[in-house]
Amino acid sequence: MKIAQVVTYLSPDGAFGGPTRVAEAQCAALAEQGHEVQLFAAAPIDAPAETLVDGYRLRLFPARRLSSRLGFAGMRAVGLTPALRREAPFLDVAHVHLARDLVTLPAARALKRTGVPYVVQPHGMIDASDRVLAGPVDALWTRSALREAERVLTLTSQEDDDMASIEPRAQVSRIRNGIRVETPPAYEGREQIVLFLARLHPRKRPVAFVEMAALVSARCPEARFVLAGPDEGELAAARQAVDRLGLAAVVEIHGAVSPDQTDALLRSAGVYVLPSVGEVFPMTVLEAFRAGTPVVVTDSLGISDDCREYEAAIVTDGSVPSLADAVASVLNERDQALVLRSGALDYLRERLDISSVALSLSALYEGAAERG
Repeated sequence: MKIAQVVTYLSPDGAFGGPTRVAEAQCAALAEQGHEVQLFAAAPIDAPAETLVDGYRLRLFPARRLSSRLGFAGMRAVGLTPALRREAPFLDVAHVHLARDLVTLPAARALKRTGVPYVVQPHGMIDASDRVLAGPVDALWTRSALREAERVLTLTSQEDDDMASIEPRAQVSRIRNGIRVETPPAYEGREQIVLFLARLHPRKRPVAFVEMAALVSARCPEARFVLAGPDEGELAAARQAVDRLGLAAVVEIHGAVSPDQTDALLRSAGVYVLPSVGEVFPMTVLEAFRAGTPVVVTDSLGISDDCREYEAAIVTDGSVPSLADAVASVLNERDQALVLRSGALDYLRERLDISSVALSLSALYEGAAERG
């Protein structure tokens, strides 16, 4: 099949996070299965660019922001929608990684107008929001994009409920994120590095990570703590917390990390901690599983039940003391770390292999093309 995917933004520092990683993984796996695949995205470039990556065509267009206050929601991709229209006669199906933004919403509308059947995958980015702009954007763009999609691909039951509240006529199907499964590297000899690898955004709770570090440091004197990720409003607060708690000697705050460096960073860590609230299906957790790095998360994670079932991660209530207890147990108890590594690998192999996800997508695309 000839397939186009669209995601909001792709950059060397991985600033848009999980949805971009998911799109790249899906495109590579679909290309491996013999499909002709293109991925369209905005990027920090001055002119359109095209390259072959992992068997698929990566097509990038200059990103422009209408307002820095709107973040990615105010970003557009110069030339992307016209290029997608020109490609439409040659496409069998499209897959839009949908957000409330000026890249993916116009792309969905263009696909509809050119007659290309498409599916959308919101990744938890479209929720039952009470933000001021959400209502008008949904009325003008989002509801029609969801309603006219052949399928809306959701990750959790919460997303199902959100889609029903925004557009009850949306045809919802469940999907899983996936990753290429590998045998994890050895855990022996790793330093006691406790890693936070995510956007420094209030929902990710980097300040809670720093507060947790203060408790763990008292119990595990050799532990060091690393915060890595692009600033989205919490960098100053995280630095202030480090100073307030006197942790400058044990806490390092890095900037954004390029996607090709994340595996090495995860493999160097003794524990990966994601203290986020309202997280749906974060790719960094899957990447930590693949790296053989024990994981600590909160019970608001969309896959927390699966993590408990497989003993793939320690699931906490999200409080600073519970996060600290979980991290200390991994650092101090080798058997705990090994149990988590084994459970995570079982979880990856049985449910999260990207090849299986791509096969499911292929079948879904074929059905969408036939109906379209």
